[in-house]
Amino acid sequence: MVGEVIFTSQSGNDFEAFFCGNEIIPSNYANVEFCSLDYDLDWNIIFTENKSKIKKLIKEKGYCSYQSYGQILSINPTVVDFGDIIMEIGLSTNDEKVVGEFIYWKIDRLDILKISCA
Repeated sequence: MVGEVIFTSQSGNDFEAFFCGNEIIPSNYANVEFCSLDYDLDWNIIFTENKSKIKKLIKEKGYCSYQSYGQILSINPTVVDFGDIIMEIGLSTNDEKVVGEFIYWKIDRLDILKISCA
């Protein structure tokens, strides 16, 4: 199976992601790991465009793409809580001061990396 998968998060929000594999069984619960193709953003935009301190993915018109608002949980790797999804992003930093900061991020394509039965 290759293509777009529409799934519902635990909070009831629907999302779409790209998947390549044969592990998906429709209407089943599963634990999912995500990765993404990220859009290159200026550091200032990343750290100034989430003034409302929200955690949310907002669907864009592109294929599995989102404007993403979240809070940094850790660095090395950089893990961000986007509300419905917690995932590692391609933001490279060694500055521990950014942990806890709210950010804006752009996901060009949300990918399902791994699925395990719940």
